Amino acid sequence: MDFQILKPETASISREIWNTVKIRWQFWSIFAVAFISSITLWIIATFNMLGDWSPNPGAEVVFIPFFVVVIYIIAVGEKVRASFWKQFAEINGWRYHHSGDLNQEAGVMFQQGNNGTISHCIEGGVDKRLFRIFTYAFSIGSGKNKRAYHYTVFAFKFNGSFPHIYLNRRYNLYGVNVGEKVPLPAEFEKKFFLSAPKKYEIEALEIFTPDVLARLLDSEFAHDVELVDQEVLIFTAGRINNFEQLEKEFNRALELEDLLDEKLDKFKFQPIGDMPHSL
Repeated sequence: MDFQILKPETASISREIWNTVKIRWQFWSIFAVAFISSITLWIIATFNMLGDWSPNPGAEVVFIPFFVVVIYIIAVGEKVRASFWKQFAEINGWRYHHSGDLNQEAGVMFQQGNNGTISHCIEGGVDKRLFRIFTYAFSIGSGKNKRAYHYTVFAFKFNGSFPHIYLNRRYNLYGVNVGEKVPLPAEFEKKFFLSAPKKYEIEALEIFTPDVLARLLDSEFAHDVELVDQEVLIFTAGRINNFEQLEKEFNRALELEDLLDEKLDKFKFQPIGDMPHSL
């Protein structure tokens, strides 16, 4: 698909965060206060006024000023990130919403872990194809064992109907294990897991044919793909931090859409009795 994506003014999130933090006198004021306060509190906490040179149990207060600085930088980062996505949407004539409703998503990826959130939602069209882009995050575990996962999701709407299917690209950061494992040709089984509801394995193989899987391997496509509710969702792991990365991943998503468009626009499946066609 030949499509030109217009570049937002904030082309790099990380660079804009640093520039914003650097030029604001509030940051330097906070940093100076944090530094001086930390030194002062460390001296008071470690050596009390009575000459007792034993460490004070309250020495952890030394880190409070630094926590303030970290919170400030995180707040700046979230503001810059929102501005990046909003600019990207508006300059291309698309709609932007700061947050989305996780309960409206039917995909199994959105049922993973805890504290799931959807944000920076963009809705638009490319060559009459409706699409969405949004960020998705969730966590696994708690305390010191807690791990956060971040994705940028590209979703395309098709005219056909198909069962719930999940293509798991093996050896990525997080894998979804659902449904019936669909046997793949030997040259693909070490690279992909293909899952479908029971009795709908044939439909999955009709969509993800050997030529489609070969194209994904040739293009070094490393993302999970989920088909649900007439949409194809592509889960790009990690946060996108600059326009070059966004352009690259958007074009990858458009290539997959172009690869599947004719097939999925015409695809019609018949439910098998009362067998569920959702994962």
